Amino acid sequence: MILLVFAVLAGCGGAPPREQRARMEVALLADGGAQVDLYAAGRLRSDTEVRALAGRVAAALFPGAGAARVRTRKDRGAPFARAEIGRAYRTGRRPFLRIDTSGAARELAARGFDDTAMQLRLPPVSATVRPDISDNHRWHLRKGVPAPLIQVGMRPEPGRWYGVMALPVLGALGVALAFFVRRRALAAPAAGLAVAAALLALPLGAGRRGADLGVAGLLGGTALDVASVAPLTALPLGMPAAMLLGAMAVRGLRGPAVRHEHEAPPRDTGAFW
Repeated sequence: MILLVFAVLAGCGGAPPREQRARMEVALLADGGAQVDLYAAGRLRSDTEVRALAGRVAAALFPGAGAARVRTRKDRGAPFARAEIGRAYRTGRRPFLRIDTSGAARELAARGFDDTAMQLRLPPVSATVRPDISDNHRWHLRKGVPAPLIQVGMRPEPGRWYGVMALPVLGALGVALAFFVRRRALAAPAAGLAVAAALLALPLGAGRRGADLGVAGLLGGTALDVASVAPLTALPLGMPAAMLLGAMAVRGLRGPAVRHEHEAPPRDTGAFW
């Protein structure tokens, strides 16, 4: 039995090593920065090694962008290293950049990762990515296989932000007219306008259009954050307008109030309340 156990152990030891794999997500941000998330925990001995490898991979993907800030994060309980690069590309009317993944592939292969799945995420603006045969912005960095040279061209359209910014303006105007105009003939359409603006905010991507301003280089930092959230204010404006429309509908279904004989008839002012 002892000899048999030793024979089995020797056979296992002689088997070829299992291929090491990792996962990497590269995100270009609207303000010209980038993030590199490296999921390699459990395959390296410590989080420190994962952070160091993520920093080298980020430097290889974006040379000349300066030192990256690397931290350990968790995604559904699984730790990963995130490298944050301040200036990964130059914003403007038509930003264009090349991402040479060969250096990152060498860094990963040197640490034993023979196959790394790479995902590229872009700001929500019109863009072209090449080579991208499957059109899913995914590649594999494999040992012994030429790494792709990714070319990204973005076409921001700041006019889209101005278009969706009209929604909260119309919503505020509708709410103001609905609550302060005393005639139902004007109050009801105004409230409907505010509700319509709120309903259109999500389908029109009101929360994403701020990226066009950032990629175009018009805004950055806190100003870009505020501009990205501003079109979404059409949503809360639609709530009081919807409540007012509901109250109008209930009052219309109930019909005119019944008067007693001793009560004087009310004057017709055309007011809703």
